[in-house]
Amino acid sequence: MPRHSRWTLILSLVFLIFLLSGCDMNAAPDPRNGFWDAFFVYPITLLIEWFHSVLWHSYGLAILAVTIIIRLLLLPLAIKQTKSMAEAQKLQPEIMKIREKYKKDPQKMNEAVMKLYQENDVNPMAGCLPTLVQLPILFGLYHAVLRDPNIKAGKFLWLSLGSADHLFILPILAGLSQFFSLYVTYKVNPMYQNGAMPQSVSQMKMMMVIMPFFIAFIAWNLPSALPLYWVYTNLMTALQAVLLRNYYHIPNVEEASSK
Repeated sequence: MPRHSRWTLILSLVFLIFLLSGCDMNAAPDPRNGFWDAFFVYPITLLIEWFHSVLWHSYGLAILAVTIIIRLLLLPLAIKQTKSMAEAQKLQPEIMKIREKYKKDPQKMNEAVMKLYQENDVNPMAGCLPTLVQLPILFGLYHAVLRDPNIKAGKFLWLSLGSADHLFILPILAGLSQFFSLYVTYKVNPMYQNGAMPQSVSQMKMMMVIMPFFIAFIAWNLPSALPLYWVYTNLMTALQAVLLRNYYHIPNVEEASSK
């Protein structure tokens, strides 16, 4: 990941931690409590409660419905990312030339490919933006669950949504779904498959190893509503990536190279 992208992620996390540090976890969500409650916690709470009332009084299905809405709101970003992938695939012949020219120097290869992408207005880091946008939503859901007594006491299947899964099934599912989402993203993205950015490929493969364990570890003690949202989101992200790739007819790297 480029240095500026790492700093963007770090600063975003620091900002969110600072933002949440002053929140009263015992206070019910109320738009009068300030910006955070007014624009994140309270709207998410209302959405979950409303869907709970119309979806057979199931908070698990209500969280699924909210997840679908969030994915729809993020759809323009996903479409932009897919179009960027399509543009990147059109550059495959030039990328193969760069790959051959700098096959003994991965650093120069990476720099040359990044320059080619910039000249053609292709953003290889477009996939990071939906993740960053989801961070305040995830924290908003966390507050909604812990500060709304109805959601906190909610049940879904074997889960108590305000408590960690005592069977530890959900954290494992969260980790597996995270791996599945990353794997599908890796396989459908020609920027990883063309082999012209070895550093990005190695970082992505490292993420596929580390992130599932990290997510499972975090989910181990979190209220079940959050890893449940993670599972929903990861599965939808993978499905969306495949559907958009097929819709925009992005060929495999091998197919593009043979044309």
